[in-house]
Amino acid sequence: MKNIFYTDNIALAAYLLTQEVQLVDIREDSPHHFLFGLSDPQKCIQQKQQFLNNALAPARQLFSQREMLLHEIKGRD
Repeated sequence: MKNIFYTDNIALAAYLLTQEVQLVDIREDSPHHFLFGLSDPQKCIQQKQQFLNNALAPARQLFSQREMLLHEIKGRD
């Protein structure tokens, strides 16, 4: 079984994608509630702390990753 970091926070998931973590899974936990699975759980945990402390990320890349995640979940409806 793979080690995967899951979050339901789309902003955090988008931020982690800007930190060279890969999206490996999207699961619908309940109707209209999704979990984003990302590679490298150790890095995700470290970067989550940075995110919570107002880490900086390239705006264009951050918004692009968020839009990609939204597109992925809308395609599942």
